[in-house]
Amino acid sequence: MKEAVGQANLVLTGMMGAGKTTVGQALAERLDMQFVDLDQEIQREAGVTIRQLFEECGEDRFRGLETAILQKVLRRRNQVIATGGGIVTREENINLIQHHPVVWLAVDAAAAAQRLTFDGSRPLLKASEAPAGNAVAAAEEGMARWSQLAEERRLAYSMCDLVVDASQPVEAVVEAVAGWWEDSFSGESYPGRRGWKLEHLLVDVAEGPYPIHLGWGVLRNLGQRLRSEVGLEQVLVVSNPTVLNLYRDELAASMTAAGLKWDIVSIPDGEEYKTLQTVESIYEAAFRTGLDRRSGIVAFGGGVVGDVAGFAAATYLRGVKLVQVPTTLLAQVDSSVGGKVGVNHPRGKNLIGAFYQPVMVAADLALLRTLPYREILTGMAEIIKCGLIADERLVCDLEASAFSDTAAAVSSDVLIHWVKAACRLKAQVVAADTKEAGYREILNFGHTVGHAVEKAAGYGRYTHGEAVAIGMVTAALLSHQRGYLTWDETRRIVRLIEKWGLPTRWESLSIPEVVEACRFDKKARSGRLRFVLLEALGRAKVGEVVEEDELVAALKVQAGGGWE
Repeated sequence: MKEAVGQANLVLTGMMGAGKTTVGQALAERLDMQFVDLDQEIQREAGVTIRQLFEECGEDRFRGLETAILQKVLRRRNQVIATGGGIVTREENINLIQHHPVVWLAVDAAAAAQRLTFDGSRPLLKASEAPAGNAVAAAEEGMARWSQLAEERRLAYSMCDLVVDASQPVEAVVEAVAGWWEDSFSGESYPGRRGWKLEHLLVDVAEGPYPIHLGWGVLRNLGQRLRSEVGLEQVLVVSNPTVLNLYRDELAASMTAAGLKWDIVSIPDGEEYKTLQTVESIYEAAFRTGLDRRSGIVAFGGGVVGDVAGFAAATYLRGVKLVQVPTTLLAQVDSSVGGKVGVNHPRGKNLIGAFYQPVMVAADLALLRTLPYREILTGMAEIIKCGLIADERLVCDLEASAFSDTAAAVSSDVLIHWVKAACRLKAQVVAADTKEAGYREILNFGHTVGHAVEKAAGYGRYTHGEAVAIGMVTAALLSHQRGYLTWDETRRIVRLIEKWGLPTRWESLSIPEVVEACRFDKKARSGRLRFVLLEALGRAKVGEVVEEDELVAALKVQAGGGWE
């Protein structure tokens, strides 16, 4: 075992009946660690049982003591800590345990019912209406309460590093956790990385909050997350030949281990296949495999797969659950978050679509290791965009760093922080303006001319990120023309884009061709173009009406490389 293992605690959480104490004791012995049962520590400190604490002091007093004991316990190291099922109900507790590997022991109601007793020893399951001595009624009421609590806590439990099916025999649960723990610290799967610690964000939209899970090795645990976190038993995975050739076996292992019923439909790779015809092929696969409204669609690929599969999920049977598993950097920081789904039309990009939020985003940075470096850079364009519109500190970080190739990017310590920063910004913006009624347009910085260049040049000539990079230069020049940015600030933006190996102007297109393609931009109102411009680095303005002569003037400077 690596020495690093001794520097961390392993925290177990989950509902009553998950077997946290039993599993924890066996794990501690297996991993040569100390075992701590938090409830026992609380009882020792209070001098009374948990039941007495609840009866005499109430749940609030218990939770306060629980937090105090948790703080004390976490000061020590090399422990397996079995927490109480309600540990995740307090934000302070979540902030404490998030610095340690956290495992959710997920148990189904049937298994929990077999393990639990309803004799009043568990205060939160105590029957309040069942007649005295009626064990059956007490158990029914107790399990009804258990199911309610499980649903209320599901999202909080999901913000963990590993989900394990705790309905299995104890030996299987211990093996699953111990294997993950040892492998995560060995560095053999992802050299230079410790895979146990994920980053989590919450997208709090009106349709219902959903998590984003970021880190290395997320795909391995995907199947169990689909079952325990999302509540799915059957899924249709939509992917493309490139991704399936690389990751079909790993996907299959994850799905099979979770006991999911699943199937795959492979769609052609490329922007030109982002069509209603491709969506129709997904419908046919869904009907063929018997997908119903309790099932889900998993988008396992880049932006095209996410957009097309998302539109299919939004419209099949008037909507089934959608899970985004983005496999490109661009999709991880952009299209997988926010619920924009759709297909292209001959008149323009994404003109047919919907707003349809996923129920989970699982972004595995390990999947980026097989990307061509050009695809890494196209994702970096969106990260640069996030810095320019809302995070000047991120701009400074990007100016001070660089990657030389894909391997350097994926092994970098900064990449996950940049991905998280971009996703956090998008989550905040989407929560404030789900349907792009106003503020969400901030995310379209660089996209008006970017989409126009993509269309005019022919899809495939430029990647989306490359086209957005060109569009960001146009928007910066327009911002300068309006007096928002100084010339030095404008040049700084251009230099940043150049530093990351992205284009700052187009080739083989005329200015009239670019202007004409802009006319089909979705943000246009009454035939007038509306841009997102910059008031300053890290601060954007939406809804700026730009006249054609202004746009042409900026495009002329750009075409001539007037900043040089």
